[in-house]
Amino acid sequence: MNKILVSFGLVVLFLSAMLIAGCGIATKSGENSRQDDGNAGSSSERKAGKVSADFKTIPAEVIAGEPAELVFTVRNDKGEVIKDLPVVHEKPLHLLVVSDDLAEYYHIHPDPQADGSYRVSFTFPNGGSYKLYADYTRPDSAQVVENFMLKVSGTERARVELKADEKLEKTIDGVRFVMKPDAELIAGKELMLNFKVSDAKTNQPVTDLEKYLGEYAHFVIISQDLTEFVHAHPMSDMDSTNGKMDESKPHSHDDKPEAKDVKMQSPSEVSAHTTFPKSGLFKIFAQFQRAGKVITVPFVVNIKEGEKAAVMPVSEVQIPVDAKRVIVSKDGYAPDSVTFTKGEPMKIAFYRTDEENCGGEVVFKDLSITKKLPVGEVVVVDLSALKGNEVSFACGMNMLKGKVLVQ
Repeated sequence: MNKILVSFGLVVLFLSAMLIAGCGIATKSGENSRQDDGNAGSSSERKAGKVSADFKTIPAEVIAGEPAELVFTVRNDKGEVIKDLPVVHEKPLHLLVVSDDLAEYYHIHPDPQADGSYRVSFTFPNGGSYKLYADYTRPDSAQVVENFMLKVSGTERARVELKADEKLEKTIDGVRFVMKPDAELIAGKELMLNFKVSDAKTNQPVTDLEKYLGEYAHFVIISQDLTEFVHAHPMSDMDSTNGKMDESKPHSHDDKPEAKDVKMQSPSEVSAHTTFPKSGLFKIFAQFQRAGKVITVPFVVNIKEGEKAAVMPVSEVQIPVDAKRVIVSKDGYAPDSVTFTKGEPMKIAFYRTDEENCGGEVVFKDLSITKKLPVGEVVVVDLSALKGNEVSFACGMNMLKGKVLVQ
């Protein structure tokens, strides 16, 4: 089977695992404004160097069955509007919306406005509480996910109890989707979630999937209590061997042959690399596109409790004297930019403090360096092979990102 490796992680403010804080509500006159407690709602409260999004609805009261505008404005630590967010997977801002029982799921995209805000009109079908995850990328390429709670007025439907699927197989629109983990579902353990796509009638592999937002699959994973979130995509640098071709001549990922020369088939199996940060129920929303229609496939899994690794306080961690330290935690890399002076040893000592992140390995792609980062262990990476003045690094799921500069 052809495979695409999809990188995941669960991290605060990043894709893979992201630990999402509880939300507060602030109301402005005439409009409904809600801001995550973890991100200050005014410039005087914003942390230096940080960006955050303000959220409001128009009208102030959102009513089920009636359209409302969802408005997001991203600001820097001075309260200044940040315009022209980088386009990632064909959109500058991805908005993932779920009901608080995870029975409803919507993936929508606010559009940029002249004033720098991002807006989308949306009609909630039912009253009740919804959680909104705004996923965007800062101009300096760091991914951010912020969350907001929204109360929708109107008739509420009966709540749906979340239960783990007895069989990880779903048939939707004539397509059978089978999810098969390659290891036991245990908190903190890295594993692959393999998704096999076949025709429900013929049982033959489906090879006519279309790219949705630039990729063959998109995945969102959310914990039952809504505190854990990841929005993951296939890696953007996959080579063309992931698709079948009717020609045998060599070609690269950057080749753009005309359709009459090369016929591509989509993969019929997609593999997702992830780590569940804690035990409990999680719902996986997998999205594929076929014949112009997006198919959302839900799976509910029960994650078992894992063993906790012993971790010493960061202040007590000993690193080599000729190395610079980078802490890997649920908050990402600290620091996420490391500067060396020409002529000095270029070594970074990584120390991973917890499993609530996708930092199980660090990858210097341009240097062909990949190192495992076990929790509680110091891992030194030698960058003497670096010839230029800059190189990027990321977690194995491409969610946490950092860079090295040489001056």
